[in-house]
Amino acid sequence: MPLPAETIGGWTVTQFTKFLKNFLDTQPPRSMPGVIVGNLKVTGALDASAATVTWPGVQDFTVVGSQGAAPFTNSWVSWGAPYFPVGYWLDPLGFVHLRGTLKLGTVGSSAFTLPPGLRPSANAGPFIVLSNGVAGRVDVGADGTVTPNSPSNNTYVVLDGIHFRLT
Repeated sequence: MPLPAETIGGWTVTQFTKFLKNFLDTQPPRSMPGVIVGNLKVTGALDASAATVTWPGVQDFTVVGSQGAAPFTNSWVSWGAPYFPVGYWLDPLGFVHLRGTLKLGTVGSSAFTLPPGLRPSANAGPFIVLSNGVAGRVDVGADGTVTPNSPSNNTYVVLDGIHFRLT
């Protein structure tokens, strides 16, 4: 049975709009820094048949420890190949994203400090991460410190997926 024209995948336009707004406001994936829409037409119902929607995935991560970037602290370093180097990025929607894999530092001590302008207005987290094959924890302080905390292990701590919105 065909769906009525005022639905999108079984959702009403209102339901879909609310879902999309909530998604963009709270949990944008790292690979979606923005939405570029060409020829979008909304007239009571969403008509995207003539639209081109792309997620260009343009990400400009700053690598921790590189020239002009935040340095590592407390003996933490990037894991290295084949994993992404530890880095941070502010997307066009105002979310700060972390990525990469840390190793060898002192658990409970900061691995690096985000620069001003990329720090949360209050402590962010705790973020549950993968650390030595089990659940670990990373906190991001209002002072910008990124700290692997117990139960993390210094064998490795994965930062991929950590993101928070600046307010």
